[in-house]
Amino acid sequence: MRQLFKWTAVFVILVLVQACTQPEVRIARSVGATSEILVVTQNQQQWDGKEGEAIRAFFEQDQFGLPQSEPHYRLANITISNLSDMFKKHRNILVVEYDKKLKEPLVEMRTNLWAQPQRVFKITAPDEDSWVSAFDEQKENFLSLFDQSERERLMNIYRPTADYKVINEVEKTFGFKLLIPEGFYVAKNEVNFMWIRKELTDYGQGLILYTRPYRDTAELSTSRLIYVRDSLLYRHIPGPLEGSFMSTEKEFVLPQSHAISNFSTSYTIETRGLWNVVGDFMAGPFVAYTVVDEVHGRLITAEGYVYAPGKDKRDFLRQLEAILYTLELPQNQSDVEQSGSIEK
Repeated sequence: MRQLFKWTAVFVILVLVQACTQPEVRIARSVGATSEILVVTQNQQQWDGKEGEAIRAFFEQDQFGLPQSEPHYRLANITISNLSDMFKKHRNILVVEYDKKLKEPLVEMRTNLWAQPQRVFKITAPDEDSWVSAFDEQKENFLSLFDQSERERLMNIYRPTADYKVINEVEKTFGFKLLIPEGFYVAKNEVNFMWIRKELTDYGQGLILYTRPYRDTAELSTSRLIYVRDSLLYRHIPGPLEGSFMSTEKEFVLPQSHAISNFSTSYTIETRGLWNVVGDFMAGPFVAYTVVDEVHGRLITAEGYVYAPGKDKRDFLRQLEAILYTLELPQNQSDVEQSGSIEK
């Protein structure tokens, strides 16, 4: 992943020195609820003041593309005096600290400091206003790396249960790799299209994979991505009632897409929104990643969707995100030609 912070030279040197001099030790597995951040303040006043307000306003804002209000992260707060060994194992930690000797804020990040996977961020500032300013400048970077920690935790759970029957069918069909855990099955495998499902009593999750030739950047516009998506869903994913089919919700929530730089491939468009079933009352959130596979002249879209009526859906969708982030492209033309997934 590309470097997201412009570290000060002193801090970089300190981290390198520590990495070289400290002996390798086994560290504990991180803990904490899914999508949770532990905020460590020096006192309760900081949590109740501007610092806490800024943190809550950002991390507790609604995540886009969910049918009901759910924050991007839940927040828990303790003071530094209560940061015991148990709390140090939390997966996502943000530390508030003050040092009046500093002339400007210092932003530090440590990976797997007390547990693994783990991200620990600390902002040390000379005063309240400069702390909030530093947080506002770096908060998007914090969010991206906290999201990465969540995916790492989930994949640590999923890797031992990988279903190689499904994984091999994906690779045989498309030529790319995707780590899929047990519980999923291939519901449909057509030319350049695959529907993979996981159906339990009270919720369902699905993966939709498809490829098409890449002609120009117009193929990556939101309108074009949704047009292609709806065309394929209409053709391949029927609803439970006669004549019903899956589609993209456009009346109440317009889907949004933008380029991201932290996916497993070089250039990727992320699209989020809601799906529905035309002719029925089923609906839920989806997230799709469209990858430019320049070596093979195609676009790959890997999508996950959730159906969980009456339940919160953020964490179910995050589970699918973790799976989709394992997408690994083939390295040469022959790998894809042998799979038969390139349209001649």
